[in-house]
Amino acid sequence: MKWLMLAITVVVGFWVWGELRGDASAAPVVPQPTQATATPLAGVSPAQVVCRTTKGPLQIVVRPDWSPQGAARFLQLVDDGFFRDIPLFRCVAGFVCQFGATPPRAGAKAYPAIADDPVLPELRQFKAGYLSFAGAGANTRATQMFVTLGDKVDSLGTQPWESPFGYVTPDAMRATVAQFNTRYGDIPPWGAGPDPQRIQSEGGAAYLKHDFPELDYITDCARQ
Repeated sequence: MKWLMLAITVVVGFWVWGELRGDASAAPVVPQPTQATATPLAGVSPAQVVCRTTKGPLQIVVRPDWSPQGAARFLQLVDDGFFRDIPLFRCVAGFVCQFGATPPRAGAKAYPAIADDPVLPELRQFKAGYLSFAGAGANTRATQMFVTLGDKVDSLGTQPWESPFGYVTPDAMRATVAQFNTRYGDIPPWGAGPDPQRIQSEGGAAYLKHDFPELDYITDCARQ
């Protein structure tokens, strides 16, 4: 399997990217993040969020009944203004477009990891447009997430943290997501795309602008 799981690079570094590709020789180098609990939203009606991107608006339907903790964390990030100039750093055609790794910001709020939600059996087969958090192991969801770009990606939905919390509307998938730049491909060392370690290091924003000038971004998100 080409990709076995997605990663939150801020806490586990290149070990996670090795796990993504099934590199059994890789080993963890730093501890996993402290777990926190987001306020569950089970029983709450779907929420509507619109994110502005460099390719147009992204209409999102958040489903607390699918993933209560994941939905709560995503809405917390929206309400906190986290999604400001967020690079879509890992867009791989037919796979996923991952985001949430950010260059350093003055006064940035820390978001401890949240517990995994039980994955509903009917949601284990990911569909194009599904939104899920990325993870580095059980109970490691924090700020990185992805939108699925393919209707059948066998490696998705196999891990406990891969619990869809919502979806991008079909219209937005066609009009906006389909326009995202996938030419940079996967992250190093499996591709020539942005290095998430450098993104999160000092000078990360300048690195992206210089080396990946055509990268797409989420510029802001708000509830509707």
